[in-house]
Amino acid sequence: MTDPNHGMPLDGRTVVAALVDDGLVLMVGVGNAFPATIDIYLNSQPDAKVQASVIGWRRQDGEQENAYGFVALLPMKEASPRRLKTALFHGAGKPREYRIENRQQRVESVLSAVAEQSGPAFNTVIDGVIEALLVGDPDKKRLRKVTALVQIAARSNGFIEVLGGLEEGDVYIQGWSSDFPVGRTRMIALEETAMLVELTSADFKRDDLGDDASGVTGLMMGAGRINPEKLKRVYFRGREAWYSIEVYQQRVLVAPPDVPAHIRSVLDRVRAPDNILHQLQMAAHRFDGRDTVSELDRPVRIGIDFALLIEGSGVLISGWMLDPDQAVEDVSLRVGGEVVRIDNRWTRQSRADVTAAFARDPMFASLNPARNNHGFLVFCPLDDTRSSDQVMYLELGIADAFPAYCPLSPTRSSARQALSRVLPSLDPRSVTASNSIERQFGPMLQGMTAQSPYAVDVHDIGDFDENAPVTLVVGVDDTINDIGVTIALLGLDQATRHLPIVIAGPVESFDQVGSEILRLAAFYKLNTRIVFAEGVEDFCDALEVGVAATGSETVGLVSAHILPRDEGWFEQLYGAYRKRGGKVLVSPTILFEDDSVRWAGTWIDGDTNGSQYLSDRYVGYPCAVLDGAEPSEVTAGTIECCILPRKAFNDIDGFTRGYIGPAEKNLDLALKLRLAGTPSYWIPDVEVLGSEQSISSAPAWEELSHRLDRWAFDRRWSLVVSNLRSHNNAVE
Repeated sequence: MTDPNHGMPLDGRTVVAALVDDGLVLMVGVGNAFPATIDIYLNSQPDAKVQASVIGWRRQDGEQENAYGFVALLPMKEASPRRLKTALFHGAGKPREYRIENRQQRVESVLSAVAEQSGPAFNTVIDGVIEALLVGDPDKKRLRKVTALVQIAARSNGFIEVLGGLEEGDVYIQGWSSDFPVGRTRMIALEETAMLVELTSADFKRDDLGDDASGVTGLMMGAGRINPEKLKRVYFRGREAWYSIEVYQQRVLVAPPDVPAHIRSVLDRVRAPDNILHQLQMAAHRFDGRDTVSELDRPVRIGIDFALLIEGSGVLISGWMLDPDQAVEDVSLRVGGEVVRIDNRWTRQSRADVTAAFARDPMFASLNPARNNHGFLVFCPLDDTRSSDQVMYLELGIADAFPAYCPLSPTRSSARQALSRVLPSLDPRSVTASNSIERQFGPMLQGMTAQSPYAVDVHDIGDFDENAPVTLVVGVDDTINDIGVTIALLGLDQATRHLPIVIAGPVESFDQVGSEILRLAAFYKLNTRIVFAEGVEDFCDALEVGVAATGSETVGLVSAHILPRDEGWFEQLYGAYRKRGGKVLVSPTILFEDDSVRWAGTWIDGDTNGSQYLSDRYVGYPCAVLDGAEPSEVTAGTIECCILPRKAFNDIDGFTRGYIGPAEKNLDLALKLRLAGTPSYWIPDVEVLGSEQSISSAPAWEELSHRLDRWAFDRRWSLVVSNLRSHNNAVE
């Protein structure tokens, strides 16, 4: 028969099934004493066998053949719970087949009926069900079910009075309880939702509690990051039942740097096995905002010159570490939840000043005065560089001691600003310089995803038509002091004076010369848009901002370092562009002021070893060498002076950010255009003048930045260039 009030079958021939989640069904009924694990055949099909967990109890008034009630948990594989008709239990004694009643009841409702039937045994039953549901790694849906059941069964047992999160994501709790487990235990933590956590805990004596309770302390580690501010309670299995320990309403919420001190305050009273005590000691010696390297009673010291947070890339750290006895086993950077070991990737530098500073210190008597490679330079990629308020520090793992810490105070910097600070101090001929490019600066540039430059202010002069068929864009960098000559030459040329002209550059420089640009543009009656931009580091960045300031189908790009040699230059380039259907990039010859060649096409050449490379032919030759040269397709044009479709520029997302100077950035864009279907043409007869650009007056910076850009370019393009060469050979 079936209990009419509670819906639990008592006839020994029927079970009620309830769906726990998509992969688990709960069945209840009465019958024989079944083992804890049993094979069940569904719908009388031999191939539909599942292994179920069974929790049973002895009924007080049941007949002999139905003396036990049971709850069975069946994992579902391919069978739909709603199609289940029968379940054949193969356990101790004779197999018994049950008809399945699927009443679409909630698990809580079914277990409520079990509670009525099982009486005092219900605590054991619900405990067994919860343990079975927690086997393995339950998903969120199942964990919600478990939590609902635990809330039914759990008794209140103490309070959490102090809690706080550590930087690594663990949560420290401190409070009291009378049945709290000591050791390592799985528990359920309840915020807005429930999560399964592992608690490493210990107890300690408190004078205010008496003999039935004790102070508890522990570290909670969850699959997700636990928010101490939202934690409400923790459920745990005690010696006899499930309990809950509430977060006290007036709890003390400890900031992450202060948590280790709270752990240390109770550490001398803690009672726990050695392994648990060691884990709490490690937590007590975690980073708390202080420099602890300088407190070490052994010859280990560290110093930081700077830590620069590179937007969209990582952090560049320069410093030194003195460790003559080699006590330091590893050095790691910690920021937020990220940990990056750095001592196996940094570049050593000579620091004789450090050796001299500690030469007379008795603690450093083992210091070798001839060994000066204490300095280091390291770039650490980070997943998230947007937040500069994250705590950042170095952790030194030291043999036979707790870790020591060195706080970092990073400042934000662009890659170019960071390198301009470092490169001038390096000897270009040294191994350190080459190693730094290969292991630090190159990867820093290669992985960079910095924000593109953008306009912050715009001023229009005259009748600027942003949707005209053609717009001329002039890119200005911070090395241009007088752009007046460029504006004058554009105003005097009949082919350019009537064009819409965009002049874009860094807001810092334009703040000083902007009024002069506006005055000259008005004087020559030019239709001009002046764009003040942030994030501009060279003329390439300025051109990108300028292109974004117009809707013209075709754009002419000109660096402010380029000066027209004769009138009509733009008209000739535009004619060559239209002749080729407006689907190309067209560039002129660029000469130095002494009439020698600065650029006359970038081509693929090869050497005697069969290697292929990109070459700017004719550079340094007198311009007479180009007499009779015909317009021709080249591997890459130059963005310093060209005409191209605006859509082609936008489709490849403009310039690649991973370069310091404009040379490789320029070449990179021309190759991206070629691969996307926009070839480059060189028109020899059109000549303009271009000065050699320098991004710094420091020789080391100049040489190393070029080497670095070439390193970054080769990593991106060497294989592509080789394939382009193969393609050209096939055509020829």
